[in-house]
Amino acid sequence: MRVYRGIALFIFISSCSSTITQDVGVNVDTTYPVMVVSTPTTTLAISVNIAPKIEIICEPIEVESDELIGFKFNVYGGNSKLEVLNIVSWLDSQRADDLFLYEGLPQLNEMKDFTYNVDNAFSRYEIEMLVMDSNGNFITDYCLWENG
Repeated sequence: MRVYRGIALFIFISSCSSTITQDVGVNVDTTYPVMVVSTPTTTLAISVNIAPKIEIICEPIEVESDELIGFKFNVYGGNSKLEVLNIVSWLDSQRADDLFLYEGLPQLNEMKDFTYNVDNAFSRYEIEMLVMDSNGNFITDYCLWENG
């Protein structure tokens, strides 16, 4: 019997010491020093390329001459120098104009309004415009307007 009591006492003490060791181990393992890391504020300057824009107002306006009608269009220069504005028109499905404008275009980040005047004797007007900047960015717009 004493042997059994001794074994039981040994098991009891062993299990108690294991628990204590585990508890201490857990406390040591779960205690971490607190580190505060501060990062300096960084400002990034990103160069954004804003492409040109063009918009044809596809409803003609009256102009000073009774023989002409005008189509307004807006050109926005973006943040690069505009190189060319190309206007191609078809009047009653016949190619009429292929104009290239290199001067008088909007400056950087500037918008200008223009008017394209054509003969008012036609029933169908098709206008396509393209504007290109020095970075090779280009944008087009197209208008189809039928009289009557």
